Amino acid sequence: MNKGVDIQIPNESSEAHMRTSPKIVIIGAGSATFGLSVLGALIGEQSLKGSQLCLVDISRDGLARIAKLAKRLNDEWKAGMTIRSSTERREVLPEADFVILSVAVDREACWHQDMEIAKQHGIMHWAETGGPGAFVHTARNLAVIMDIIRDMAELCPKAWLLNFTNPVQRICLAATRHSTIRTVGICHQLTYGHMMVGVILAKELGIEVRPDYVFRFDGSGEYMRIALEALKKVDILAAGINHFTWMLSVRDRRTGEDLYPLLMERSRVHPCTKFEPLNREVAAIFGVFPVSGDCHLCEFLPYTHNMHRRSWERYMIPLPPLDMFTRRRPKQWERVDRLIAGQESVEPLRNAYSERAECVIAAIVQNAHSYEPALNIPNRGYVSNLPEGTVVEVPAVVSADGIHGVAVGALPETVAYLCRRQILIAELAVDAAVKGDRQLALQALALDPMIDDLDVSCQLLDDYLTAFKSYLPQFR
Repeated sequence: MNKGVDIQIPNESSEAHMRTSPKIVIIGAGSATFGLSVLGALIGEQSLKGSQLCLVDISRDGLARIAKLAKRLNDEWKAGMTIRSSTERREVLPEADFVILSVAVDREACWHQDMEIAKQHGIMHWAETGGPGAFVHTARNLAVIMDIIRDMAELCPKAWLLNFTNPVQRICLAATRHSTIRTVGICHQLTYGHMMVGVILAKELGIEVRPDYVFRFDGSGEYMRIALEALKKVDILAAGINHFTWMLSVRDRRTGEDLYPLLMERSRVHPCTKFEPLNREVAAIFGVFPVSGDCHLCEFLPYTHNMHRRSWERYMIPLPPLDMFTRRRPKQWERVDRLIAGQESVEPLRNAYSERAECVIAAIVQNAHSYEPALNIPNRGYVSNLPEGTVVEVPAVVSADGIHGVAVGALPETVAYLCRRQILIAELAVDAAVKGDRQLALQALALDPMIDDLDVSCQLLDDYLTAFKSYLPQFR
């Protein structure tokens, strides 16, 4: 067997070898994005000093570069970690306490093809978390991930799986329905809700926002600036399913004032008609403000996909900038190389925005009983009118006893119905992807609200299974 890259960095502190220090395995660590965000947060977390950190990726080059960056962070920040990297996950999984999963199967190329195949059948959609393209996205990723989950069940059955991989809800569903691995999904989408509140209530919150501000994938950082300013001033209680959650409460952190009525009022009269028009129209109709914004909300609703009505253009939904993702990757690697060479300070990585995996791990290790505003976990009555056991996104308290959701009661029935429909579709898609069951896959597509013709369901399934045959061994 090819042992691949194996870099070990000795640690002078004996505390790193104690079982009280967690062993953390990151699968998919060999990417520049990971190196510039999650890596710094993990190594910089004070309560995780002395931990074992194992980096895994199938890319030898990417893994070797991220391992070198990890060494510099470990040395300069005196984190006392034992760091190892390998292209063979089974080498490092034994006795792991936490496994962070962040993988993507040829993301940009496949995602583009998912959307193009749907367009051939008159369907315009994002194709990441919802809609017909989400089925094949789920199936491709699970073809890889289920083997990882089986390895965990064999080699580290008591470990926590912290999943970043999209579709987050569906990957977590697969783990919880088809294994006994303890699983939590982590996503930053609640920040989008804070951004929208920050824009709509900019005057009341004292946040500087251009009157014509519209979110676009331009890499400017304006979205995150507004979101982080709003996060300091506003508390949002939200629940639902990943990328399809709903604001149940919006309060001023400083005074406790209920800002929800003002948010709904200001949303209706917001001067920029191009700012999240779908989100604001859905809020006005159903009386509940969505969290995810237009770019993800459109994946779950049948209002924007019809190419004949040109509704996508009417709502001005921004397409995912796949070319931009591809173009900026070399620049990210150039920065990683500068950091490795000592040509740039690593201090900004301490404060880089992360998905909070380090906070969840630290809370479990330290028994901190900390509050996380949005985690994806099995529903144990946390949302009373969504199915028991399905994966929901809710606030949670994290401690050594596990991750326990905060009971938020019932969603308004209109949006609960929308969530229940998507939950059923997701569960069918997951079971189809795990078992390679064509009939279940067809049922998932036939129930999708973007598809109004059974022939289209059949044709889409044929087209997806044919186009991605090499990625889907379970359907052969």
